[in-house]
Parts: sequence; structure tokens; C-alpha cells
Amino acid sequence: MTTLELRSIHTSFTKKDLCKIIEKFNLNINVNLNRNNICKEILNHVQEYNLEYLYEENKFKKLSIKEKDNVILIAKKIKSFVKSGLDINKNLYNSNDDAISDAIYIGQYGDISSVRKAIDLLNKSLNIEIPIIISENLKKSLDEKIQIKKNSVPTLQVKHGKFYVEF
Repeated sequence: MTTLELRSIHTSFTKKDLCKIIEKFNLNINVNLNRNNICKEILNHVQEYNLEYLYEENKFKKLSIKEKDNVILIAKKIKSFVKSGLDINKNLYNSNDDAISDAIYIGQYGDISSVRKAIDLLNKSLNIEIPIIISENLKKSLDEKIQIKKNSVPTLQVKHGKFYVEF
């Protein structure tokens, strides 16, 4: 086993992830520092707060940039397939089953907005239900946005009483 000084926080943890950890454990670390300096500061608290998991790859980070680009490309293909009226002759898919299998594959990456849009379009057009896996944080955020939209829609207000209009 290596010593504490030789170990470092895995690169899969972003500065945003590290700032969440600082906030969660209420650590006295300036979040305005760059990622490298935040890592150095957090290393002093690893043993105290049982943060050894920071040495390993971030298990919550599902995709690399290359994989994310591939997932977004598949989502674009599905959107194109649906927008063309599910016409197999105009698309890269040979059947509806190919599109459905791709949608099932990308469904686990529901945090990406284009994935959610593509699967929603496919679900509506084929009248099926492909599940979309979304993290709790994003689910809360999306619910909040929906609530804001509902509250901002103008509605008819009827007021009773006597009103005098002068010209």
C-alpha cells in the first residue's frame, strides 16, 4: 500500500464533485481554488472523514467524453428516425427493433437531455414505454422546472363586485 503523500484523488472526480464533498462534510476549504489545490486540501481530511473512495475511479461518472459523444450520436439517429416518419428507407436503421434496442441502450444515460428527448419521441411515435434512468438531483431539478412552468402560465381570474368605469 502506498503512503498518503503518494496517493492522489482520481482524475474522474471533477472540481464540482469535490466542491459537493466539501459542502457535505462542511470542510474549511476555499472552493474558489483550482482543482489541484482543492485536491491537496482534501487529502488532509481523507482519513478523518473516510474519503478513501476518492482514490478510485468515480463510480457515479458513467461516461467518458468519447462515450458521451457516441450516446448523443445515437440519440440524434433516433430523433432523425422518428422525425422522418419511422421510414426505414430514409435512415440508418433497418427496422424498428434496431431503433428500440439503441433506445434501450442509451436509456441508462437519461441525464443527457438529447437522450431524454429522443426516447420520448420514440415512445410517443411507437406507443411503447422505454424507461429513462435519471439521477435524483436531475429529477428534482426537472420537477422544479415543470412546477415553475405550471405556475407561470397565465390563467383567467374572475373578480366579483361592482366596478365603475369612467371615460
